[in-house]
Amino acid sequence: MFMKKKVFFIMASLGTGGSERVFWLLAQGFDKQLFEVFIVHLGSGKAVLSSVLEDVKVININTIKASKSFFKLSKLVWKEKPFAIFSTGAHINVLVSMMSIFVKTPVIIARESNVYSEMAKVVNKRFDIWIPLIEIFYPRFKWIICQSEEINSSFLKLFRLSVDKLKIIPNPVKAIEIDNIQDKQDRVNNTKILIVARLSPEKMHSRLLDIFAALPEEYHLTIAGEGPCREKLERQIYNLGLEKRVNLLGEVKNVNQLYQHHQICVLCSVTEGFPNVLLESIANGTPIVSFKVGGLSNLIIDGFNGYVIDQDDSESYRLHIIKACSQTWKRQEMMQDIQNRFSLSKISADYQALLN
Repeated sequence: MFMKKKVFFIMASLGTGGSERVFWLLAQGFDKQLFEVFIVHLGSGKAVLSSVLEDVKVININTIKASKSFFKLSKLVWKEKPFAIFSTGAHINVLVSMMSIFVKTPVIIARESNVYSEMAKVVNKRFDIWIPLIEIFYPRFKWIICQSEEINSSFLKLFRLSVDKLKIIPNPVKAIEIDNIQDKQDRVNNTKILIVARLSPEKMHSRLLDIFAALPEEYHLTIAGEGPCREKLERQIYNLGLEKRVNLLGEVKNVNQLYQHHQICVLCSVTEGFPNVLLESIANGTPIVSFKVGGLSNLIIDGFNGYVIDQDDSESYRLHIIKACSQTWKRQEMMQDIQNRFSLSKISADYQALLN
């Protein structure tokens, strides 16, 4: 009798983070004829993603922090005996590597989402801790999945890891019904701009607000996301006199509707591994304007689905927002292209191939 291989996807929460959403999608994309799939999360933060999934078992171990999860997670792995464990996020990856010393699992695979050399410029203290831990514990993984060439290059430069362990696999995107997206210049308002990003320092919302203040008054900005910079951004919006033109939504469950009701989606980050929000935006037929960050070289086709601007050129960024809001986009062609390159079925198959 054929026995399905049991696979764990381990992550911090069912929140809105990019890493969590990628694993949540991949768990659904795996071939259930071959694999018995589990999502295991620590229960940290507010749950946004659904825990009721077809043919996927979701387990909340309610430990909140990785530092308090070792024994409970080890007990679960010892009991269920998965063939493979996928983990994401440095803190979860280190936890799984440590656990594998005591509870044997045939295959453990880490997914990385940071360009550490760039992140260190924004949040210095955090990465002084992680760099030695990564060098000690990551060699235990069979594979380390990098979302982009930038992450792969960063790992080779920063850490003493074998090049043979690194695999570049981009993130997946769930298909949107192409027929539902109108292929016309404007939607409801062709000066509506959207940013979907955690309100944290590296996302540089403050820079976006300064640029936005110089746009004509008919432009409006929607900010979706929550985070530690909210109060600072609220003060900046008030000081710039943008209260009637900027809407801070907080966390949003149905982001697809947001994409489809805005002319463009923007990103102002100083660092990214592979920006999921831009992938999802294009999948909804919404082009992007972004400062140059990791992962965009494989995602953005200049003038076809968006524009990429050099990090230090805020004036060009402002002008390209106006350009992007003024031109006609071939939205259905954009959507089809992104599905051809980043569909859930394609990326899931790439992950499954690592288990052969």
